[in-house]
Parts: sequence; C-alpha cells; structure tokens
Amino acid sequence: QMYAQRYGTVPIVHATGGLKDSVEQYQQGSDAPGADSKGQGWKFGNCDANGLKWGLGEAINIFNNNPVEWINIRTRGMKQDFDWKGAAEKYVQLMEWAQLDPPRHEPWPFNS
Repeated sequence: QMYAQRYGTVPIVHATGGLKDSVEQYQQGSDAPGADSKGQGWKFGNCDANGLKWGLGEAINIFNNNPVEWINIRTRGMKQDFDWKGAAEKYVQLMEWAQLDPPRHEPWPFNS
C-alpha cells in the first residue's frame, strides 16, 4: 500500500501490523477555520465482511459525494514519506536513547 499511495490509490485496510502504522485514518474536518480534514485512508478493526463493508462504504461515500475531498485524500497519500532514510534516522535515534538509559540487568545471586 505504500507504493500504491505514491500513485494515488486510497488505502482501505485491516488495522493490523504495518498497515495500522502506515495508514492514517481519514477524519473529516469541520467548518471551523483551520479545521482541515486529515488522513489518507480508512482502517477497519474487525477482519470480517462488515469491517470491509464499512471501510468501502466510507470511501465510496466520499468518492461519490465530495470529489474535492477525494482529491485531497489522494494528494495526502501521495505526499507520504516512506523512504528508508526516515526509518533509519528514527532507528538511530532509538539506539541513542537506549545508550543514554540502558536497561538494568541484575541477575539472581547464584549460591554455590
């Protein structure tokens, strides 16, 4: 789905594993100034026909009734940054934090 978003496909996914982490749930903005919509797809929790039906229904509703918003959703997906450089930088940061506060290991005393 990462490659698909780059080309404008709107993801509708079961919220599990990497899909849960890489797809931001669509939320419609309000009419208030600066309250823009966000997200680039739909995630459903129940891995069954009803979950998929819900996700498809939500997407089809926006597609049919709000074409401008559909373009905004697609555009947000196309702007996502899934490159390895960003992932590597986060990994390096995590390792630096681990060195600053290493786990404590206190083995049981072994009496011989």
